[in-house]
Amino acid sequence: KGFAWYEEVGVLPAAGDLPLRLPDPERSIDGHSRDVSLTRTGLIAVGATAVFYVALVLPLSGTYFGALFGARGWVPYVISYLSIWCGVLLAAKYVRVRRRVRALAFDFLPETIADELTPENVPVFLDYLSRLPGQFSEDFLFQRIRRSLEHFQSRGRVSETVDQLRLDSERDEGIVESSYTMLRVFIWAIPILGFIGTVLGIGASVSGFSEAVASAADLDVMKDSIGVVTTGLGVAFDTTLIALVMSIFIMVPTSSLQKTEEDYLARVDDYCQRRLVARLSDGAGSGQASEGSLDAAADRLVSKVIEALDRRMPGVD
Repeated sequence: KGFAWYEEVGVLPAAGDLPLRLPDPERSIDGHSRDVSLTRTGLIAVGATAVFYVALVLPLSGTYFGALFGARGWVPYVISYLSIWCGVLLAAKYVRVRRRVRALAFDFLPETIADELTPENVPVFLDYLSRLPGQFSEDFLFQRIRRSLEHFQSRGRVSETVDQLRLDSERDEGIVESSYTMLRVFIWAIPILGFIGTVLGIGASVSGFSEAVASAADLDVMKDSIGVVTTGLGVAFDTTLIALVMSIFIMVPTSSLQKTEEDYLARVDDYCQRRLVARLSDGAGSGQASEGSLDAAADRLVSKVIEALDRRMPGVD
């Protein structure tokens, strides 16, 4: 049994029948568990980098591609690792975003329980949420609905619950924004590494040329030395080429995925507005209307009394 089975049948199972862990209310409060793990993805990237060099670079060592990644010093190795790490991060984030988007189709607040959300029936909805499969516990939507219902249950006011939703929305936007920090660092660091490799290559070429010139006995030796220098410069600039190309391959999917997550948050806001806020009822609407009517009637009565007193006693202030 899984979530697809529950969704197809449309019946909520008993808590003891659920095969997955129940949502932990504290797990995603700080937002850390709702982002991919850097340690885990970093270890996966180590293995993927090793596979890349063993399965692709080494067999092509005699080609320009093999020399580009395997015969240009230590810099291409670091660039390859960081680039693959970025790819693993993006893949993990993409899978998580796809799962969260699919959750938008699930009804977390079924109208079969109640048409309106009141402080009295909120515990029933919270109990319903507690019985859902634990995979929902990391979703922004699930967490936002659960916190809003708990806040509405404790405070009993729609206006404060709406304020809570707005704060949750701002916090979720900050979580999504901060989750791309390391990717931005890698996008910045990879070109810098390429420039470092170029500087190291130029330095080595110039140093070799200086030694050759110092020991040169005739013009032919100097010509050979110049050829070595120009070849070394070409090798040095290859590291910058690798870095810039890798940066492009990382920046494009990163920007696209971030836009997808921002669109997802907008859909979460719309979901909460249509299916949560629109159904909240604290019973204060009619009371406020009655108080307003009484205040208006009292004001009119006071005005009439003052006018009557002015007519009867015009000389009295």
